[in-house]
Amino acid sequence: MKKIAKNLLILVVLLSMVVSPLHAYAAQTVKKEYKLSHGVQYKQYTYSSTKTNSINHLAIDVDETTEVQLGMPANVNGRESTVANANRNSREGNRVVGAINASFFDMSAGFPLFLLSKDNVILNGGAVSKGSDEYMNVPTAFGVSPDGRGVIDYFDFNVTLSHNGKDYKMTGMNRARNIYEAIVYTPQFYSKTTNTNEYGFEIVVDTGAPVTENKFGQTLTGKVTQITPYGSKEKISIPSTGFVVSLQGGDWHSKLSQIAVGDELSVNFAIDKQWQDAKFILASGPYLVKDNKPYIMMSTSSKRATEVTARTIVATSNNGKTVHFITVDGKQKHSAGMNMVQLANYLVSLGVDRAINLDGGGSTTMGIRNYGNNNVVLANLPLNAGNAQRLVSATLQAVSTAPTGKGKYIKYTNSTSYATLLAGASSSIAVQYILDENYNALPLDGHVSLTSESNTLKVNGLNYTSTTAGNDRIFINHDGTPVESFQVKVVDAPATIDIAPKSKTVGAGETVKFTMDAKDDGGKPLVYNASQVKWSVEGNIGTITNDGKFTAKNPGATGKVVATLGTKRVEATVTVAKAALFKDIPSNYVYYKEIEYLTKNNIITGHPDGTFRPNDKLTRAHAAVIISRALDLKTSNVKNPGFKDIPANHIYYKQIAAVVESGIMSGKGNNVFDPDATLTRAQMAKVVALAYNLKGTSSTNFKDVSKDHWAYTYVQQLAANKITTGYGDNTFKPDEAISRAHFGLFLYRAINQ
Repeated sequence: MKKIAKNLLILVVLLSMVVSPLHAYAAQTVKKEYKLSHGVQYKQYTYSSTKTNSINHLAIDVDETTEVQLGMPANVNGRESTVANANRNSREGNRVVGAINASFFDMSAGFPLFLLSKDNVILNGGAVSKGSDEYMNVPTAFGVSPDGRGVIDYFDFNVTLSHNGKDYKMTGMNRARNIYEAIVYTPQFYSKTTNTNEYGFEIVVDTGAPVTENKFGQTLTGKVTQITPYGSKEKISIPSTGFVVSLQGGDWHSKLSQIAVGDELSVNFAIDKQWQDAKFILASGPYLVKDNKPYIMMSTSSKRATEVTARTIVATSNNGKTVHFITVDGKQKHSAGMNMVQLANYLVSLGVDRAINLDGGGSTTMGIRNYGNNNVVLANLPLNAGNAQRLVSATLQAVSTAPTGKGKYIKYTNSTSYATLLAGASSSIAVQYILDENYNALPLDGHVSLTSESNTLKVNGLNYTSTTAGNDRIFINHDGTPVESFQVKVVDAPATIDIAPKSKTVGAGETVKFTMDAKDDGGKPLVYNASQVKWSVEGNIGTITNDGKFTAKNPGATGKVVATLGTKRVEATVTVAKAALFKDIPSNYVYYKEIEYLTKNNIITGHPDGTFRPNDKLTRAHAAVIISRALDLKTSNVKNPGFKDIPANHIYYKQIAAVVESGIMSGKGNNVFDPDATLTRAQMAKVVALAYNLKGTSSTNFKDVSKDHWAYTYVQQLAANKITTGYGDNTFKPDEAISRAHFGLFLYRAINQ
């Protein structure tokens, strides 16, 4: 511990270890928060200070069923993803519910860089880096005490070589030998040879018995069997029954050059009292928080400390009874990351007592167990292509040791959403997951069943059918034990019933889907089987299927579509529209009735292409034809009106001659009829008034037909007999050419006055 104190004194002089914390952080925006097990709470949130960060946080309350464990690959120098390592270590009675990446490691060879131990067994001797810009320039570690509490503190790991009663402190074990170092290699080293360069010498010692592990407090004693001279390039194998002392530098040569083959050498591995018998020790750095204050054990101005990137942290609070796993995503659009000062200040704001940095950057990973599955899945977005996990040398794991129990928590959906059922209707549930009291996922297939409390509901698997009106309750069971229940209300008929559409006009051959909506006395949708709705038709309007699909027939017919559910029925009025008279005169045309009458009575006809062209202007010749038909004028032996432009072979000679002879129409002067000219509304008024011998005077005086207008009397006669009402602005527009549709309208009114 004296060595640690000396290093700390130097750092206190060199570094500004305590950084003033920020006074306020923006409020967290929680995205997810739920328990992963009895003692483990998971939270994912974002917060914004100068930049936005995405945080994943596990709070682990250690107790008799909740532990923090060290996760290692199958081989100490191997690598495995955080999630894969967690799932490999998870089993009944030892469920891994959350995990983070842990120690720094050599990116090329894969072995851990710093001290790792488990139950006093040294898994990796590691190193303590030199230089205030290094992450672990003083020996700091996170571990778990014998009583399960999380510990973050300094450690003093010593490897001591003894020869002829004199002790020599080695600089490390089972790692690469650097300049001026003395390293002990045991069979637990990742390689069978020491892999050192020629700039040193090595002493091979055989203990006479297999060395199967290295432990704190252990002493290995044996005889020197080989000494390689300085500069030797011979690859020295590590004996399975011994160890190798590898030294570099003149100082070490002068100290141990007297050792000879056959001498007895001992090596001892020791840890300070605080860490003796710890469940595990994982060295890392820098120290970030101590006594709820920033305590950054590295130069805060160094490149490593100022880099804004992804971070992984382990922290403690509540005297180590609560351990925190925290990851900060970094260098991504959704999360910027943090430097060491930001990180320490943020951790202080969370209220942790102590915290230490773990490997970050592309290694930063958190996995959690989601509800419904005991496997751990990725929770954060690692800083790698496709957010892939990096393979790491160690993980920290939150573990529930509680055995799987009976079902307590359930997530399910009910197809009826707890609504009232009509007697005879069916419903079902779908279970997403069932968890025990420690949130362990329980198997579903073949383990979930339903029961009816009053036996008025018929159960078949996860389906149930109502039989009689009344109240009952469904129990959802796991292996026969009820986990959840809900009430089921059954009625003989709906409280209200409705149909859509309520009225409809359809064309013959057209199909319309009718739907019915039924509600209970609380205004909620009533649950019923589609087959319980009885659809019928009243009136000769068409047919309807069992699912409400109506097909119309008999144009012009009117009737009802009827839906019956239980003892209630509802009706919709249906009109089957008449067929279109012409392509451009559909059944809903404004003057359909008038044009239909005229065409059925052969007074007016359409065009050969099937159109009526209602907006075309009416010619004088066509007006004569229509009037002659309407009045059924005799067109044989008619008197020749003597018009120059209406010879006897004119297509409408007879009809024009007939209306002229009847005094209904006349020429335009100069002995011409002008058959192709359009008929004005004023001329129309005269023709209709004369044709039907109209009389009378109206109280309506159109502002554009004065008393001295030549057609004033005729227009008044039309208005008096309600054949015309003029336009909305109290005009008649006498000089405007009349359309075929409007001429038909006036003629219809005159005929049916």
